[in-house]
Amino acid sequence: MSIHRVLTLLAGLALFAHIAAPAKSADTPARFPVFATDWGLTLKGDGTGFYNDLARYILEGTSDAGTYTILPYRRAKSAFLHAKEACLYPSNVQLLLDGGEISDASGLIETHAFLRVKVFLFAKPGTQPPATLKDVNDKAVAYAMGSRVPYFLRHATADYIAVADEVAKAQMLLSGRVDLMSAAMPDAKFVFDKLGAPLPPHNTDYMLNDTAVRITCHDSEATRAYVARLNARIDGLIASGALKSFMESYGLDGAVYTPVAE
Repeated sequence: MSIHRVLTLLAGLALFAHIAAPAKSADTPARFPVFATDWGLTLKGDGTGFYNDLARYILEGTSDAGTYTILPYRRAKSAFLHAKEACLYPSNVQLLLDGGEISDASGLIETHAFLRVKVFLFAKPGTQPPATLKDVNDKAVAYAMGSRVPYFLRHATADYIAVADEVAKAQMLLSGRVDLMSAAMPDAKFVFDKLGAPLPPHNTDYMLNDTAVRITCHDSEATRAYVARLNARIDGLIASGALKSFMESYGLDGAVYTPVAE
């Protein structure tokens, strides 16, 4: 076959592909990543864990816009902070401010809350959990890498050990390698259930933080539309009791972990 015939055939195929390809609608939503922070059992890179299940439930029907992308913890945070149009989960603007990851919240938006989270200090089994800041003095404290625990306990004289994986952190406490471990509830429940151990001693009257899980996004026309869609879904799930039922299907107290509608 001559070169001329080959070129003519290729040109014809290209024209056919162009004609046969579906036209892209002018109102097709832009796609951008929703970065999720892999931190172990409850949010794993393989898509398993309570937080991944919760994300899929909340994000249902929005894959035409936000693409759920699980990355290692630090990489996800860095990718989000350096992006012009992206979202971060689980997150909220105040946590980013408290953690020193941003100094100015302008240019960021967030969804309504869809999970309440409480952070406590857990003690080694058989020991007394701290009831005041003074009880943290001279203790070795394991905490989740990137969390604000050292800031919350900044006036205590403690040795802080950052741990990237929540199961490894729990094992450090159970083995006695550290005196205390900070952990969020309900996260800790799933971790110690997995390890076949009861929740270690913790004082529910001494709480380091009471916050809410949201999805945080860089502000743009596309992300504003996306957040509006998510807010409508979150509001509906709370109002109908469906989100409370979702929590209870995981053995959680729906009244404790379901936020009040905003």
